Parts: sequence; structure tokens; C-alpha cells
Amino acid sequence: MNLFFKCPRKNEIFESSEYSLELGHVITRNEKGERELKGKVVLPSCPLCGEKHTYDVENVMCSLDKMK
Repeated sequence: MNLFFKCPRKNEIFESSEYSLELGHVITRNEKGERELKGKVVLPSCPLCGEKHTYDVENVMCSLDKMK
């Protein structure tokens, strides 16, 4: 599945499937009882600047987020 990221160097949004979750991620329940993923997403090589970036899960968008 592709996710959408924002390159911190170029300040542009891009789409990629080349990511992984860092060890230690967890699934919790929010105050509404909905499941939420907590942790970090690692992008080994940004297609815009070539650098490795690490994002908090809540700062990454999936295509379903764009539909809301």
C-alpha cells in the first residue's frame, strides 16, 4: 500500500510504498474505542532528496485519509 509523506528538505508531498515500521510500534485504543497505530515509519530513501526520513505514524497519510 502506498502512503503519502512530506519531504522535510523539499517541503513537498509524495507517494511511496518503500517504507517500514520501526520496532516497538503498538496498536492502542483511543477514547472512542477505535484502534490506532502508534510508532515511527521509516522511509529509507526519499524520492525527492535521497535522504532517509523517519515520521511519527500520525504524520503519514494513507489514501483513505485523503478521501475524508
